[in-house]
Amino acid sequence: MPHVERSAEIVKLRFMLGVKLAAFNQFVAARLGLSVTDLECLEVAYFDEVQPVTPGRLSKLTGLSPGSITTSLKSLEKAGLIAREPDPTDGRRILLRFIPGSRATISACFEAVNRNLAEFDDTLGSEQMESIKNYLSVMLRIIDDHMADATNRLA
Repeated sequence: MPHVERSAEIVKLRFMLGVKLAAFNQFVAARLGLSVTDLECLEVAYFDEVQPVTPGRLSKLTGLSPGSITTSLKSLEKAGLIAREPDPTDGRRILLRFIPGSRATISACFEAVNRNLAEFDDTLGSEQMESIKNYLSVMLRIIDDHMADATNRLA
């Protein structure tokens, strides 16, 4: 396949992946009785390497305003998925903690897809997996860099 055709196919697949992920997030959010924004906040809090997450960090990671974060956190608390607690080391900070059992509820929504993806991953060799990991990591970095640059130009 010529380079131009292959490149166009990759662009199309990236676009369709974005569309399908957005649709899947809408599907999962509806199952949990949340908005897509609430689910995105929940997912970022769930997967962030810094635990527990603060609302400020969540705002930085999602690009959402503090007011939007507060609205989502209220919805997540009402749904019984998270709790906001004062930081015992700094009373000015709030920490987000998952309610016991809520991680299982969240994971259950993704279980079938994650199982199918894991089965597919098992068919790939270590070099293929490393290439995929690298591709996705670079893609995320490019998107983050673009958003940061655009935000800095507006400031």
